[in-house]
Amino acid sequence: MKFWKLLPLSGVLLLGLSGCFLLPEEAAVPSLPLVTPYSGEEYLTAEVTLGDLELTQELSCSYLATSREELRFGVARQPYGAVYVEAGQQVQAGQLLAELDTTQVSEKLRAAETEVARLEVLLAAEEDALALAREAAALTGGSDVSVQARQSSAEYYRASLEIQRQKRDELAAELESLRLYSSMDGTVTFAKTLKEGEVSSLSDTVVIVTDTASSVFSTETDLWERLPEGTEVTVTAEGEDYPCRVVSAESLGLTDKGPDSRGRKTVYLEIQGPEMPTGSNVRGKAVLLLDSRRQVLLLPIRAVFTVGARSYVYFEDESGIKSAREIRCGLRNSRWVEVTDGLSQGDVVILS
Repeated sequence: MKFWKLLPLSGVLLLGLSGCFLLPEEAAVPSLPLVTPYSGEEYLTAEVTLGDLELTQELSCSYLATSREELRFGVARQPYGAVYVEAGQQVQAGQLLAELDTTQVSEKLRAAETEVARLEVLLAAEEDALALAREAAALTGGSDVSVQARQSSAEYYRASLEIQRQKRDELAAELESLRLYSSMDGTVTFAKTLKEGEVSSLSDTVVIVTDTASSVFSTETDLWERLPEGTEVTVTAEGEDYPCRVVSAESLGLTDKGPDSRGRKTVYLEIQGPEMPTGSNVRGKAVLLLDSRRQVLLLPIRAVFTVGARSYVYFEDESGIKSAREIRCGLRNSRWVEVTDGLSQGDVVILS
């Protein structure tokens, strides 16, 4: 690598006859472009390479689940029993999802149901005996003592049965308080992992169910015309990628308000896969491809400077003379620029 330094202005004018370009009258290239050997530091260079170039725009997205439920137990400090579902599983309304330890309550409930059944049999038998006693008294014209005794016995069994049924219903309600059911058809987006000996807490979310038919990400963007209905977009949130498709506001039961005063419009991205974000205020990112080039000449963007509407690079020719060379550029992003004319693959330009 040779070493170079700036020549005095007079030297620049002389060397310009052999190596530099003709500058436009309306705009001058700032402070150089010709340099000559010197004993300073090396120049940083970049080589013209062949590759692919994409121009993208990052969109900020917010998760919106129009139908979503977080299920918690209303009983604290009770041992957990089981969680019967896992994330990604499809469930239906009324399906049992999880329960606390129901051993004691279930045993009491079975005993109560057995007692109810026994009392129902005894009451039915006593009511039959009461009916026979009334018929016998009517036929013989005898005393009502037997009828009264049977009637008292029937009332006792009826009262006992009512009490036992109430106890059974209370135990059944207690059992249901130890269980969690889905209230809708949907997808499990979170299921608690139980630890041995863990007890319930009123603040613990045990299962989250989301209606996937109406779960979307929304984004406000001035590029909404590039996102027509049906466009497929991937949203990254919580470290996960969610395949989405652009849908209309009307399909979600929402009103399309159109673009605002800044030209920005809300676009809805419906999630297509079974996996859903677990939080209610999840934010994500989507990358929108605006343009692309395949197998074109590329330079780092910082290698190119502009004068007016023209683009230039500092270039070293075969004789070692360095000058500003005009080039033509195509697509560019924050890191790279496409070179359409003025350089070839393998050419080396000066960065600094």
